[in-house]
Amino acid sequence: MPNLLKAKYIAGVSFLALATGIGPAASEELLIATWGGGVEAVWEEAFAKPFKEETGLDVRIVPVPTPEAQLRTQAGAPQYHAVMVTYPQGANLLKDGMIELFDPADIPTSAETNPDYLMRSEDGKLAGVSPYFMYYGIAVNTDLAKPEEFSSWSNLGDEKWRDLLAITRPIYLSSYDLPIMAKAMGGDERNPEPGLELLKKVAANTLTTYSSIAHMNNLLTRGEIAAGPYYSGRVWHLRQQGAENVTMVAPKEGVLMIPYMLVVPKGAKRLEDTKKFLDFVSKAEPQLRGSILGGYLPLNSNAVLPPEAEEQMGMTFKELMERVYQPDWQYIAEQERDRINMLEQLIGAVE
Repeated sequence: MPNLLKAKYIAGVSFLALATGIGPAASEELLIATWGGGVEAVWEEAFAKPFKEETGLDVRIVPVPTPEAQLRTQAGAPQYHAVMVTYPQGANLLKDGMIELFDPADIPTSAETNPDYLMRSEDGKLAGVSPYFMYYGIAVNTDLAKPEEFSSWSNLGDEKWRDLLAITRPIYLSSYDLPIMAKAMGGDERNPEPGLELLKKVAANTLTTYSSIAHMNNLLTRGEIAAGPYYSGRVWHLRQQGAENVTMVAPKEGVLMIPYMLVVPKGAKRLEDTKKFLDFVSKAEPQLRGSILGGYLPLNSNAVLPPEAEEQMGMTFKELMERVYQPDWQYIAEQERDRINMLEQLIGAVE
């Protein structure tokens, strides 16, 4: 076809598509908001590209500092078709009526996920899907400390680590650090006092509060800190990128299991296409790709981690599951506001 004729043909097809509404939906991107710091790259390779190959639908992964905050900011006019959130954030969004609910039959592959990790409304509707989990342990810079020096959560309170630790912001301290430290010291999410005592000591040893995943990654790899509570998947990703001086420790008292959720903002467009994406990320195969690329541990019950993934993790999947602690996330979400205030005061008093 001559170039001029070809150009006219393409222009004509484009005009017809715009005039009739046929065509743009196929090329228009589904926008999925998630964290940055390498998270978006894993989502692109493990989920977005294979989904397009299977369905022909375009997906763009958009990195943002706090996806849940973006969802709330855009309430009533959502920009994103789906948003990654933490489990307690998902519980709060469900309580506040800010996310779409789905009949389980609309996302059939969700049946392959353990029901314990699927959040539902009171009438049994799905509040989203849970494609994977990470665990919360202690990340260690091996140039500055030995992994065995953090075999217990209580080691973070040792004075030898003064100005050599980093912690996260109170919003995440309330959901992650406090429950696991409370558990390690003999309490739990309903009895946080033992964890508060340890957190005071940890805060006294803290050089800085990290503001983002990228910030903590830099602190660890550059040796600005010796250790800090952190996410297994982030350390996995750093090691995949060649950071040989960072490792993950699972303390003897256990690690916190953190399921993640992909939710749909209330009023989001293209629900049928979005449901296809939710179903796709619920499958074993893309979840296993996420495990290899980013250390995201699969929640599809049919997924079997390959030996190289378990080697990178330093234990078998079975051994890990015997050490994870799954708290009552709904209760944690209910207490979030009060505990954030409490932890802000605690950190302020130490500073």
